[in-house]
Amino acid sequence: MDRNQLKKVSRLGDKIFEQCAGFLRIPDADNFLDNTAVHPESYEVTQRLLDSLNYTEGEITGGGLKGIDERIEESTGGGKGLNGKLEMLAGDLSIGMPTLKDIIAELKRPGRDPREEMPKPLFRSDVISMEDLKPDMVLTGTVRNVVDFGAFVDIGVKQDGLVHISQMSDKFIKNPMDVVSVGDEVKVRILDVDKERKRISLSMKK
Repeated sequence: MDRNQLKKVSRLGDKIFEQCAGFLRIPDADNFLDNTAVHPESYEVTQRLLDSLNYTEGEITGGGLKGIDERIEESTGGGKGLNGKLEMLAGDLSIGMPTLKDIIAELKRPGRDPREEMPKPLFRSDVISMEDLKPDMVLTGTVRNVVDFGAFVDIGVKQDGLVHISQMSDKFIKNPMDVVSVGDEVKVRILDVDKERKRISLSMKK
């Protein structure tokens, strides 16, 4: 299995693939980069980075990349210290320093869930379960997932609510990703709560 299989999903075009591929983790993929946030567009330059540092396939798949900073510092050429080496590597690979640092950070921690580092919204202290939710209640939440029919929002009740695409804007939109992204903090209004099926319907309309 690999990330490119996403392209076989009906109605998932190149733009959506570009936005969501980096969030998908595939632990047992043929390419270990599929278990990192490195985007497929950066696979080629990432492989050149690993080749330049003389990493073997066994070291890569065995999780031996935590010492990548030390290997960079031991490499020849460049200025003094890690930053000097990174600047030389970035030049050799024809990429910017921020991109190089992001790639290295992901190589150190494959499988990391990016949502773990997202800031937590300040939930209402009087809303801790679905039983506390009432229609027309306005809450602050965090977008946890964006799909072609809407977005799932964490509002602090252990069950994400759904903002259907028809409820995301007062204007007509074709793609939910034109309005929100994973990690966005949003204001939502409760439309309906189905306790039996554990479904929460939300709206972002004013």
